Amino acid sequence: MMEQFHFLRPEWFYALIPACLLMWFTLKRSRSSQSWKTVCDAQLLPHVLTHAGGRRRHWISWLLFISSVLAITAGAGPVWEKLPQPVFRDQSALVIALDLSQSMDATDIKPSRLSRARLKLLDILKLRKTGQTALLVYAADAFVVAPLTDDTGTIKHLTSTLETGLMPAQGSNTIKAIDKASELLQQAGSTNGHIILISDGIRESQIDQISRALPTGTRLSILGIGTTDGGPIPLASGFLQDRSGAIVIPRLQPELLRKAAAAGGGRYRSMTTDDSDITDLLALLDSEVDMQDDRLDLTADSWREQGPWLLLLVIPLVALYARKGWLLTALIFIVPVPDQAYAIELDALWQTHDQQAMQAFEKGEFENAAEKFENKDWKASALYRQQDYQKVIETLETADDSDSYYNRANAQAKLGQLQQAIEAYDQALALDPDNEDAAYNKKLVEDALQQQQSQQQSDQSSDRQDDRQQDDQQQDQQSSENNQSDSQQQSDQQSDQQSDQQDSQQSEQQSSDDAQQNKDSQQDESRSADQEQDNKQDQAEAQQAEKEPSQQQQEAESAAQKQAELSDEDADEQERATELWLQRIPDDPGGLMRRKFLYQYKQRAQPAPSEQPW
Repeated sequence: MMEQFHFLRPEWFYALIPACLLMWFTLKRSRSSQSWKTVCDAQLLPHVLTHAGGRRRHWISWLLFISSVLAITAGAGPVWEKLPQPVFRDQSALVIALDLSQSMDATDIKPSRLSRARLKLLDILKLRKTGQTALLVYAADAFVVAPLTDDTGTIKHLTSTLETGLMPAQGSNTIKAIDKASELLQQAGSTNGHIILISDGIRESQIDQISRALPTGTRLSILGIGTTDGGPIPLASGFLQDRSGAIVIPRLQPELLRKAAAAGGGRYRSMTTDDSDITDLLALLDSEVDMQDDRLDLTADSWREQGPWLLLLVIPLVALYARKGWLLTALIFIVPVPDQAYAIELDALWQTHDQQAMQAFEKGEFENAAEKFENKDWKASALYRQQDYQKVIETLETADDSDSYYNRANAQAKLGQLQQAIEAYDQALALDPDNEDAAYNKKLVEDALQQQQSQQQSDQSSDRQDDRQQDDQQQDQQSSENNQSDSQQQSDQQSDQQSDQQDSQQSEQQSSDDAQQNKDSQQDESRSADQEQDNKQDQAEAQQAEKEPSQQQQEAESAAQKQAELSDEDADEQERATELWLQRIPDDPGGLMRRKFLYQYKQRAQPAPSEQPW
């Protein structure tokens, strides 16, 4: 027992250094007071020294030193006896294999088979409290989404990104999924594993291979998704058709799935609206959790501390300190508390800032997550979800990897910085030429930029047209004014000529007969009346000419106002068009997983094409 004697916290013994220094200083001071006895009478000594009670203070100093040594030793944690503490741990391992073949897009179950399968997957993760869980997806080949882990939250976060479009090749190769699940169990060293297959069908030729593919001690259970009536598989245009042109109607075949589960030593359950199907499948797994006898002998690193017993010896020594002058230590409880209090976040004691931020991110609290994230990529993702695109650009400004350039380009595109976004997409593609998302988004932004430039050119041409129209109107106004002045001059000249002719006629007529004078006077009167009528007509024409420029000016102003309204409408239409183009940039969280699966698929030996590629 005593051979295991040690201290849990030996760092406490560093406190003996100041305790020893304090004791040495006290003893030195006591010796200096004793040296006065050699030079002074004993009767005068009490009047010379200010501290007469030297012996009493001497034992008090030793009392304080002994109490300090005992307290420090107790704090160091002396132990020599280990406490037995049985450790019970669920060693069960579960691998969930989700079918992502095209038949899972069938709509015989609303909204689709895959959507309901994802919900069942979340139910399994919710009900599973202990043990390790892994997730893989399969179609023509199988791929690992998450290896065996105790953190089911990570798997929940990835579930929403699972789509049939992630698969590089289509089909329904169940044996590939079982092989990959068995590989995960062997890598984790699990001897009692369980595989739950979430699928809508299996080929009859694969049933005989299941028992050979499963390792010893591993069971296969199946959750059937779909109906026996089946439903079509919707595509972007129409429905999926086979080679003969007939619409594919995949139907659930419970008999084949039940045979496959029996061959794997597990259970088969069809999907239900409640949790009874999941509970039944997990009950088989819980029944196999075996707490072996040797696990009861496992002990944790827990020791029985003997330090508190030493504190019992300190209590009577401390009680002697309750004398005059020793109660000054109570001042530490009387000193004023600072005005500013600092709160300690309990979560910070157990989780990093990134872990706290991830919890806030999963709850949709993107602003809180952005403040706590220390990882730039996750911080930028939270800011992007918050639609704070300018801060996304500032956060990723110093990053130099392909994904950072891609995310920064998306934010710049959202802000309308199309040319900068194209440059960032180019940098992302230079670092990762296989980044299909960056290439696709770059094409969309280039189209939007080209449309914007063409719209600007059309606006400029319309502006030039308007300027030409205004110039033509001004020239017309000037020409009309010149014509009016010319007509006025011509009328004046005609009137002068008429007056000269009248004067000559009158001089000739004066030498004629008196009878002819009456006739001429009548003619003069008629001429004067005609002249007055002509003058009135000229004045009306002049007034009309004065009114015409003002009317033309009003028409020009109304035309300019209409043109300005049209240009504003064109600008709004251009902004709407740009916004529509930007909205076409996909927010694809599964893009990285798709590229990963494609890369792994190319590295492997590609299987032969399936007779039913759905």
